[in-house]
Amino acid sequence: MITVCFITKKGERVTAQAQPGARLLEVGQAAGMSLEGTCEGQMACSTCHVIVAE
Repeated sequence: MITVCFITKKGERVTAQAQPGARLLEVGQAAGMSLEGTCEGQMACSTCHVIVAE
């Protein structure tokens, strides 16, 4: 398992556990993040926006 930390627009941190290779969309949704995911995690639309830090 790996730990993923989402930071909301308000600066709040939401931590979730995920398997390596899991889709961030599904991890975020399971953690209660408001991510629509119309493209079902294929990164083909703009219903959610994720910035990944180095």
